[in-house]
Amino acid sequence: MVPGAGGRQLLPGSVRTLAPGKILVAARGLPDPNFSETVVLLCDYNEKGAMGLVINRRSELKVAQAFPNVKLARDYTPTFFVGGPVEPSGVLALVRTSDARTDARHVFADVQLVSTRPQLEALIAKQTGSDQLRVFAGYSGWGPGQLDRETLTGSWHVFSIDSAIVFDPDPATLWERQVRRAQERFASYPSRRTSTGSMREARHAGRNAATAPTVAIMTTAATSVATSRGSSP
Repeated sequence: MVPGAGGRQLLPGSVRTLAPGKILVAARGLPDPNFSETVVLLCDYNEKGAMGLVINRRSELKVAQAFPNVKLARDYTPTFFVGGPVEPSGVLALVRTSDARTDARHVFADVQLVSTRPQLEALIAKQTGSDQLRVFAGYSGWGPGQLDRETLTGSWHVFSIDSAIVFDPDPATLWERQVRRAQERFASYPSRRTSTGSMREARHAGRNAATAPTVAIMTTAATSVATSRGSSP
């Protein structure tokens, strides 16, 4: 990814806050088309790299088209989200549940990562709504230290969130709402008000693949989701 226009960490300590369950909000003007105006849920982060899912790019392809043999799938209306440019033919899902599941990986709060076909088929067969289930084609990945460097150079705002944001009913406006939140936080940060140069940075803040856990369900339909959005691995 090309670094953000700011050239420096948007807020002190942002890199230290990177962890599963945080969201990455792309800075305004981020030139990488794979991540421009995106909000990414960070699902894994360690010394080997990071993995996340873009939660605000909904496609027009219905999930049911990738699971024609699932009972009741024909009436299932939710569509795929484009999770990122890595392995666009792979499918992952986020489910919101308070139940402890041995067949899913906990991300944060009541959000769990679904990575096997039987799990996902069962959720679709139950007609699990989009307020509890989001299905993604592809994912976003970063190598060792890569996300840290991108955050240090101003590509990402980092936020703690609750699970409602992951399942936001209006994903098309999610980035704009979150980047405004980032700008407000940046402008109110005490050290940014100490000089003319700092005030200038505050006003313009935000304007301006990798080894990761590979868990995928291969489907031809999922490939067309990423293709329709112009993503490339």
